[in-house]
Amino acid sequence: MGEIATVPAFQKERVQPERVKVLLVDDKPENIVALEALLDDLVEDIIKAYSGKDALRACLEHDFAVILLDVKMPDMDGFETAAMIRDRERSHGTPIIFLTALKSEEHLFRGYHMGAVDYLSKPIVPEILRSKVSVFVDLCRKSSLLRKQAADVAAKNAELEREIAERVRAERRAQDLNAELEARVEDRTRELSRMNEELRQFAYVASHDLQEPLRTIGSYAQLLSRRYKGQLDTDADDFIQYMVGGVNRMHTLLNDMLAYSRVNETYGRPLDLVNLEVVLGTALLNLDFSIRESGAEITHDPLPTVNCDDVQLTQVFQNLVGNAIKYRGGSVPKIHISAERRGDEWTIGVRDNGIGIKSEYQDRIFGIFKRLHGRELPGTGMGLAICKRIIDRHGGRIWVESEPGHGSTFWFTLPA
Repeated sequence: MGEIATVPAFQKERVQPERVKVLLVDDKPENIVALEALLDDLVEDIIKAYSGKDALRACLEHDFAVILLDVKMPDMDGFETAAMIRDRERSHGTPIIFLTALKSEEHLFRGYHMGAVDYLSKPIVPEILRSKVSVFVDLCRKSSLLRKQAADVAAKNAELEREIAERVRAERRAQDLNAELEARVEDRTRELSRMNEELRQFAYVASHDLQEPLRTIGSYAQLLSRRYKGQLDTDADDFIQYMVGGVNRMHTLLNDMLAYSRVNETYGRPLDLVNLEVVLGTALLNLDFSIRESGAEITHDPLPTVNCDDVQLTQVFQNLVGNAIKYRGGSVPKIHISAERRGDEWTIGVRDNGIGIKSEYQDRIFGIFKRLHGRELPGTGMGLAICKRIIDRHGGRIWVESEPGHGSTFWFTLPA
């Protein structure tokens, strides 16, 4: 008996061969019993037919690996039966082996003409019969497996095609959603840009237009202070001083708001190569009175030349050094400015020995109007917000490292 075709590992459990059937056709039961005994271990099912008509009915109900057909039978001989088997679509290709005691060339040629694949003469040699039948049984098993494998592959291909089609549809949906999202983001970005521009214009106009009435109020408040100081009661003098102080604070706040709103103006100063030592020198010159008054000791490392807006970087140094002096605590301010190249950027540090900042406030202090102290120390809460906006414009970052009672270091980066 031949070997069954090798089945791929992933199909071994699912793909099982069909039961192999052989049809034995003979009008003598003893002949069929003998044939059945010879073939019993080769196939799963043996179907028996005792006439041509029985054989035709069996071919309507089953598919056979091979048909062993006796030639000499009453009513319908083997040749007539074979012709009718060949005429039917289901059994047209079924192999037929004629079994006959007649040994004439005429019978031989007629059998082959009827579509026989072989012709065995009686008495049958068991080994020859088994050998010939096993060929067709093996072929049937392999054909069955191939059909099942082909069906399985076709099913897998169909499933794969469905998955691919679904994936294509999903990708198209994703592309459509992405396009829609991008369009919404663009619309929202334009809307936000418009709103930001309107807010900037509002802040600029409000700050600018408030300057004039504020100057008027300040002028009259100072006039009252000079003309009537000491002529009214003590409460009146205090009220006038409160008014003058409030006007001065409002004036400073409006100036800071103007500075904040104008950091990113498209008509601002262009970035250019500038030596930061010159920028720091200008900032320290602007802080000369505070430095002398506090006795501050200020040192710095060699500073690099970078692409920047020197006016805005002057403001950054002035705010950071000014804050170090302002929040100095009880000792003489000691301030050091460092610079270190790290990859494609410079990291600048402004270290002081001041009062320090609690960790929970270290992120908040860069927001606008964020102050950690009351009126005991002057300020509007805009200085660090302006610094952050300037450093953002330059493509850098700014942060603080601090511990209460042990000073602070403000760091910012600039592209090298």
